[in-house]
Amino acid sequence: MRTRIPLRIALAALSLSAAAALGAQPAPAFPNPAITLDGKGITINGTDSVTRLNLRFRVQEVFAATSESDDDLSIKRSQFAVRRMRLRLEGVLKDPRLRVNVQLSFARGDMDQENTNFANVLRDAYVTWQFTPHLAGSFGQAKLPGNRQRLVSSSELQSADRSPVNALFTVDRDVGAFLAYSRDVGRARYVIRGAVSSGEGRNPQTGDDGLAWTTRWELLPFGAFTNGGDYFEGDLAREPRLKLSVAAGLSHNDRALRTGGQLGPALFVQRSMTTYFADAMLKRRGVMVAAEYAHRTAPDPITRSGANTRAVFAGQGLNVQASWLTRRNWEPQLRFSSVTPARAIQGVSGIEATREGSVGLGRYVNGHRIKANGELFRTDYRNLALRTKRADWTLRLGAEVGI
Repeated sequence: MRTRIPLRIALAALSLSAAAALGAQPAPAFPNPAITLDGKGITINGTDSVTRLNLRFRVQEVFAATSESDDDLSIKRSQFAVRRMRLRLEGVLKDPRLRVNVQLSFARGDMDQENTNFANVLRDAYVTWQFTPHLAGSFGQAKLPGNRQRLVSSSELQSADRSPVNALFTVDRDVGAFLAYSRDVGRARYVIRGAVSSGEGRNPQTGDDGLAWTTRWELLPFGAFTNGGDYFEGDLAREPRLKLSVAAGLSHNDRALRTGGQLGPALFVQRSMTTYFADAMLKRRGVMVAAEYAHRTAPDPITRSGANTRAVFAGQGLNVQASWLTRRNWEPQLRFSSVTPARAIQGVSGIEATREGSVGLGRYVNGHRIKANGELFRTDYRNLALRTKRADWTLRLGAEVGI
């Protein structure tokens, strides 16, 4: 006699068998990694407890309006712009000593298209190996160890942009090999950085027969800043004790192809140049004072092609700025910059001495990740060869949001 099993009992048994079979399957070799979102961005953690990938992005919007002249305040030009839109990836791969960094830029004004004739999207792409706790080496495209304000990320500035001194004398990014060594001696810390690079800047199309050599030496006599505060503007950490960093360095670019070495329009003939830097930053209880000096020399700075002239921007510049962060995260700001071209290039068309003073007010909503800033500039321009001068006013408003 055949026993009939009710359908519902059969289905239940089948379900239990399937569940048992699935339970017997080995666990996936690579379960989904944990994802975190915090003040450092989006972090994806690998299953080996070492590998991780950090993703950050930011958008900076700027409005600027410039007057006709010092006494004629009618608007000569105005612009709304996406000044920066950046995507940044940082990671540790398999070994805690192996790190990788990539940064991309997508805003038109952030690609150096006018000088490179292509959309220069790639900003950083380098790999770092931590040889010892004190010594690290990198290879790829990265910032050279030049002036402090360039080494401070644009996302960590208190103003919407860097100073005119940085614009004309910085050595910015290059492709090459980099070393960094740091050590504490008692309470003090010193840092030595060096690089050997192509000398042609970001994503060079072709190489030449010269290299760039750059070094930077830093001394922090009262120890390290809180959270690396010597490389972000404004005393957001409100240092309870005085912190000071002083630094000096130089960069020699042999047979460079551009007016600023790694930046600027193409020269008509190769020229060698040397740029010297000195800077300092002081912070205590919300107050920050920073200054930097730059000086560039070139044995024969002017190049010509027919009636056209292009020159290495030789000369000197000084930038000083100060700020005070209130308890409500408002930050009054002052900045003064001065640039003087070398005598040899003072007669070149378009080259002028400038002095720029500004007063600003910043508001931090989430540190440097979400912030707004307003500035009023007065800029004086002097043609030293013709002994003429002019001036104008600029109002600039900026806002930045990122993770």
